[in-house]
Amino acid sequence: MQKPLGDFIYALREHGLPVSPAESLDAMQAVRLIGIEHPLQLRSALGMTLAKTQEHLIVLETLFQQFFQLNDHTHLTSQNERADETNLAEAQEPHEPQAQAQESQPSDAATDPQSNDSTGAVVASPLGQQLMDNEQAALSVAIAAAGAQSGAQTMQAVTQQSQVTYRIMRKLGNEPLNQELLALSEDPEQNTRFIELKRRQQQLQQQAREYVEQQYLLFTLPKGKQLRTQNLQRVKLTNVDHHYQAQMGQLIQQAAKKLASLHSRRRKVSKRGLLDVRRTIAANAAFDGLLFHTKWKATRIERPKVLVLCDVSGSVSRVARFLLLFLHSLQDVLPKVRSFVFASDMGEVTELFERLTVEEALAEIMDRWANRPTDYGCALEDFKRLALNDIDPKTTVIMLGDARNNQSDGRSDIWQQVYQRSQRVLWLNPEGRFSWDSGDSIISEYAPYCSKVEPCNSLNDINRILNNLLKHG
Repeated sequence: MQKPLGDFIYALREHGLPVSPAESLDAMQAVRLIGIEHPLQLRSALGMTLAKTQEHLIVLETLFQQFFQLNDHTHLTSQNERADETNLAEAQEPHEPQAQAQESQPSDAATDPQSNDSTGAVVASPLGQQLMDNEQAALSVAIAAAGAQSGAQTMQAVTQQSQVTYRIMRKLGNEPLNQELLALSEDPEQNTRFIELKRRQQQLQQQAREYVEQQYLLFTLPKGKQLRTQNLQRVKLTNVDHHYQAQMGQLIQQAAKKLASLHSRRRKVSKRGLLDVRRTIAANAAFDGLLFHTKWKATRIERPKVLVLCDVSGSVSRVARFLLLFLHSLQDVLPKVRSFVFASDMGEVTELFERLTVEEALAEIMDRWANRPTDYGCALEDFKRLALNDIDPKTTVIMLGDARNNQSDGRSDIWQQVYQRSQRVLWLNPEGRFSWDSGDSIISEYAPYCSKVEPCNSLNDINRILNNLLKHG
C-alpha cells in the first residue's frame, strides 16, 4: 500500500497541492486505520489529511477517482500483497483426500481439445489462460506493475503512450499469446476459441492503453503545463503567439496577485533604538511618569505615485499591453497609477481602466493609438502639457519604449525636467542592450536623465522590476 499511496501523493504535488512529509505520514496512518475496503471513506480520510483548501479538495477527489478507480480498488494493493494473501489462504484450506485424488489424476480436458468447454483449456500461454479464465483483478495488478517498469509515470510527451502500451503488453506475455493465436487460426476446429481469445486480447490492449493514458494525465500532463508556464514567463513578449495571449493574461494576473499579496500588508520599518520621548511621556501620564509603555520612532514606507508612459507603436505594443495589464492588476498596492500611451500623440488612459474592464480598455487603447509612426518629441510635448506639473518628489515615472524616433527631435530637455521633478525615473526598453543606439534609436539621449535603464521583454522582467519598485517604495 505504501508504494501506491506514495505515487498518489506524487501526483497531487504535480497538480500543485503542497503536501508535506508530515501530512504524508498522517495519510499513511489514516489508510492503516480505515483500510481499503471502503473507497469513499478512504477518499474522505485522504481529503482531511492532504487537502488544505476547498480547491485542493476538488483536485484530490478528481485524482482519487482517476488513480484508484472508485469501482475497482485493485490499484490499492500490490501484486506481492495479493500473492501473499493467496498463498496464505491456500495454506489454511484443509486438503481433503478426494481433492488430492482429483489433483493426482491427469486431466483429460488438458489433453483432449474436443472435451474442453468454452473457456478453452487448450490455451497454454500464461496470459491466454488468464484471459480465458477472466482473471480481471490479477490482470489489473499485472498492468500496473508492468506500467511502472515500462515508464508509464515518466513519459515526457503524449506520443510516448503507444510505445509504453507496447512495452506493457510485452511484459504481460503478449508475444507467446500471439504465437498461440496464430496456431489456433490455422486449425478450423478452434475457430470459436480463436475468436474469443482474440477478442479478450483486444480488450486487454484497450485496458492497457487506458491505463497509460491515465498515467499520462496524472503525472506527465501537469509537467507539460508547468514547463509551458515557465517558458512563457521567460520568452520574449514580442514573440508570444496570439494563441497564448489568454494564458499570458492569466499568468500576469497570477503574478500580480502574488506580488500584491507580498506587499499589501502595512509596511513599517521600526527603529528600536530611537525612543519617541513625546509619545512615551503621553502614553504613561496615567502612571505618574513610570514608564510602563515605551513608544519607538518608526519610518513608514509610503506607496509610490506612479506615472506610466507606454509606447504602443509596432512590436512594442505587445509589451505595453502586458505591462499595463500587470500594473492595473496591482490596484491594491499601487492605487495611484496614471497611465499614458502614445505613438506620436500622447493620451491619458487612466479613465478607461476605471470605466471599462482591463481587456476592454486595452482593446480600445490598441485601436486608437497603436501601430502609428513613432514621435517621442511630440509625445513628450503632450506629456508636459498633461502631467508635468503633477510630478513631485514622491512620483515614480516609468517609460516603456525602444526610443526609436524616426530621425525626429526627441525633446530630451522635457525628459530632463521630468527627471529633476520626480523621485525616480525608470526606462524599460523591450530591445536587448545590443540594439540600443542602433539605427534610429536615441536611447543615449534619455539615459542621463533616468535613474535606471533596463531591458524588459518578458514576464519575469516585469515581475522583477515592479517587485523592486514596491520593495523600495
